[in-house]
Amino acid sequence: MMADTVRAARRMSFNADALTYKRGRPRYPDAIFELLTDRCGLRPGARVLEIGAGTGLATEPLLAAGAHVVAVEPGESLAAILAADHACDRLEITVSDFEAADLPGGFDLAVAATALHWLDPATSTAKIAGLVRPGGWLAAWWNEFGDPKRPTLFRDRLDEVYHDLLPGRTGYRDSRSHVLDTDRWRGQLTAGGYFGDVSVEIIEWSQILTAQSARDQWSTFPNIAELAPPNRAEFLTRLGSLVDELGGQVADPRLTVIYTAQRVHGSP
Repeated sequence: MMADTVRAARRMSFNADALTYKRGRPRYPDAIFELLTDRCGLRPGARVLEIGAGTGLATEPLLAAGAHVVAVEPGESLAAILAADHACDRLEITVSDFEAADLPGGFDLAVAATALHWLDPATSTAKIAGLVRPGGWLAAWWNEFGDPKRPTLFRDRLDEVYHDLLPGRTGYRDSRSHVLDTDRWRGQLTAGGYFGDVSVEIIEWSQILTAQSARDQWSTFPNIAELAPPNRAEFLTRLGSLVDELGGQVADPRLTVIYTAQRVHGSP
């Protein structure tokens, strides 16, 4: 589990270069929002709480579905982009840490898109539960940037860059993401008895990367942002050169993993 001080620092790191974050992070698959519609009550008029909205990668399709969205985002620069790109009478933005935000209750659906791991695992589920009506839903999902079950030449070559500049990192083929730790997330989401059984779906897809989009994307990863400036510059230069050497574009495997659970009637 991530230490509180590291979690607090890293979750604000994206705000330091919000425009690169907007460019670098990919959209979520349409299947996520189809699942929210079919299972979790996403519909015109639904009240949705979005935790860690960032620049609006999930906000946009939630609004497109007709929902009224209260988006909580602690980063002022990220929230400014969110407001500029998606402002409408169905979007309310709260610039605050989720833990400190004073929010109304009675939401039909609470969502956290690549965000739940930044919250305190000991307290966040109870706060979310207090904001979701009985029978409502919680959905948390992540874009996972890679899939060891689908190794590629690009990833094998990229491991060499990691070995040189982040030597303590596990190689791509042997990596295991926290988002696939279903026991962890089932335990966290059902803690306290607020939410019922957790369902897990995994969507496989690939993202086409150019040298520039790869550099933008890796720039948003905290372990790369935390490198000393010369090492960070070397990493990003070698990353872009690698894509160019492989023809200027690479198909990089992605997973989107979504956990959903329903608010229990009569729970604490």
